[in-house]
Amino acid sequence: MSVRERVEHIYEAEREHIYSYLLCFGVPAQRAQELAQDSFVKLYIKMSRGESIENPRAWLYRVAHNAALRFHRREAVFDALEAGAEPQGALPDPEQALMDEQRKTALRNAIRDLSPRQRNCLELRTRGLRHWEIAEAIGISTSAASEYLRRAVLRLKEALHGS
Repeated sequence: MSVRERVEHIYEAEREHIYSYLLCFGVPAQRAQELAQDSFVKLYIKMSRGESIENPRAWLYRVAHNAALRFHRREAVFDALEAGAEPQGALPDPEQALMDEQRKTALRNAIRDLSPRQRNCLELRTRGLRHWEIAEAIGISTSAASEYLRRAVLRLKEALHGS
C-alpha cells in the first residue's frame, strides 16, 4: 500500500473524529476544519519522508491537540460549553423531562468544573482512545492519563448521584 493510500485510508477513518475533537476543544467550526486538514497534511508529509509513525491515530490527535493549544494561546476564548449542545428529542412527560433536564444540567456543570486535562482525557476516551494513546496524544504519562480519567469519572458520578 502506498503512502498516499495509507493516508487516505486513515483520513477516511479519522477525519470526523479529529474535527469533532477540535470542536470539543473549543475551536470554531471553520478553523477546526482547517486544523484537522493540516493534521492530515502533516501526517502525509511525515510518512512521505519515510518517517515511521507507530500509531497514526494517536499521532493525529497529538497534532490536533497541539494545534488547538496554539489556537487558544492566540485567541482568548476557551472552555465554553454550549447550554443547548444536546440533541432535542421527544419528552416522555413533564415530570420526567424536568428530572432529565436537572441531570443534564448537573452533568454539564460537572463537566465544566473538571480541569482542562480531565475534560481532554475524558473526551479522548469517549472517542475510543486507550489510556496510553491518550497519554501519547496530549504528552503526559500513561499513569497521569489514567489518574485524570479516574478523577473525572468520579466527579461525574458524584454529580449525577448527588454524593
